[in-house]
Amino acid sequence: MERVWEVLADTARYPEWNPFIVWLHGELAEGSAIRFKFRIPPAPRLPGRATVLVVEPGVELRWAGHFLSARLFRAEHYHRLLAIGGGRTHFIHGERFSGFAAKLAWPLLRHFAGPVYARFNEALKDRVAGG
Repeated sequence: MERVWEVLADTARYPEWNPFIVWLHGELAEGSAIRFKFRIPPAPRLPGRATVLVVEPGVELRWAGHFLSARLFRAEHYHRLLAIGGGRTHFIHGERFSGFAAKLAWPLLRHFAGPVYARFNEALKDRVAGG
């Protein structure tokens, strides 16, 4: 679990391996503002801003951002790590969308986000295994 957290928390190296969040700047501390660029193909890289909600080393990292207002569109991204024995970690991550526009965009988000999260999981696994 420690190695998974180490890779996840090392945001300066995201451009080296992360196919989803390709750049992140800011401190991973509760209440901190972060800026990032993310990519959900076929869209180009898009900018984002969020507030870090939870930083529990080795357990959970969560942040949330919105577009114009949280009532219009809010996205909360979570990463959870669970020890499953034998030095292995079960990694869970995803997004909770809310707001009026999220309901309208849900079919597109569901279609495009799944493959991106799967690529992220594989890239994280490879990065952790590769040292």
